[in-house]
Amino acid sequence: MNKSTLKVAAAILTAGCVVSAGSALADKDEAQAMSKAKISLVEAIQSAEQSQGGVALEAGIDDDSFKPEYEVTILREDRQYDVRVDAVSGAIIDSREDIDD
Repeated sequence: MNKSTLKVAAAILTAGCVVSAGSALADKDEAQAMSKAKISLVEAIQSAEQSQGGVALEAGIDDDSFKPEYEVTILREDRQYDVRVDAVSGAIIDSREDIDD
């Protein structure tokens, strides 16, 4: 893992803990999704960065699907990409450019 990935992961984890310390524990859906995850958030970030050749801006668990997924936003060449990573297998589920309307 390179230093920039570690810094991004640490920043994401720290921000998430500070901003949502109470709400993260209260959200049962997120807690259930995290309990089913077999790969860590850091591993999902690494996978998404490698798949897009960019740097992660934000990441988190998605509890809206039937299987746990991580959503990672990647910045590459001044464009943002949303990458969905299977939290069980680590496979890239989907990747698309995030275009604001």
